[in-house]
Amino acid sequence: MTGELILVVEDEGLITLHLIELLEKHGYSVLEPESTGEGALKLLERAPKPDLILMDIVLAGSLDGVQTVHLIKMRLSVPVIFITALSGGVMFERMQVVGPDGIITKPFVNEDLIALIKKVLDDSKL
Repeated sequence: MTGELILVVEDEGLITLHLIELLEKHGYSVLEPESTGEGALKLLERAPKPDLILMDIVLAGSLDGVQTVHLIKMRLSVPVIFITALSGGVMFERMQVVGPDGIITKPFVNEDLIALIKKVLDDSKL
């Protein structure tokens, strides 16, 4: 059991539930998930700082995942992994600008996501 705290920002309910179940199965603690960038920003003002954020790109609300990460990184130093079905062209360039610690495309293999999470968390401790 690792116990690191992870925030999931994802607007697809089934994916959110799957991620929470997967993370908890691997010993991670999960903050209350958010489906909008605005909700994630508000949560980060009142909740304990997560050790990692899993961020979808297309979110409900007016902010997308890239905009949300940009605003988060202005306030907090926290590693971010983008989980997205959008990985080409302009969107990939936009993701790179905010300096994610990882990108994984949907549909993802559970073991690949857990391995990426472990790597990013280990790297963030260095």
